Amino acid sequence: MTASATDTCSPRVLLVEDNPADARLAKEAFSEIGARVSLTVVQNGSDALATLRGEGQQEDDVAPHLVLLDINLPGRNGGDVLREIKSDDSLRRIPVVILTTSDESKDVERMYDNHANAYVTKPDSVSEYITVIDHLQSFWLSTATLPRKRRVQ
Repeated sequence: MTASATDTCSPRVLLVEDNPADARLAKEAFSEIGARVSLTVVQNGSDALATLRGEGQQEDDVAPHLVLLDINLPGRNGGDVLREIKSDDSLRRIPVVILTTSDESKDVERMYDNHANAYVTKPDSVSEYITVIDHLQSFWLSTATLPRKRRVQ
């Protein structure tokens, strides 16, 4: 039996997505599958890093259990954000799943070179998107053993 993210609290997911329709779809997908997650959505890389570093948050806030990161973001792109996360000692253990429309092999290789934990191409249909979110939630937040809860620094 593994200790999952749900053993101690509602899992926290940070979605970094600049497209409001895609962000709304992700929220609906988590709801549709009955996932009890605390979902935070930010629209750009700078806000993602600020959120991960706890800027402007309450003292008892903790880092998310999972980051879902789009590549094509305004300002700092997903690759830059991923590099910063994985080079920061206090953030590098947070699983980062790339969730993007790009299926270009160069993007896939670049994200894995920068230590992405997984790369998922957004499906075209709503039902397939819900299935993807279900699989991500099931594996990362229920099956996988993640580092213990920690405060943001």
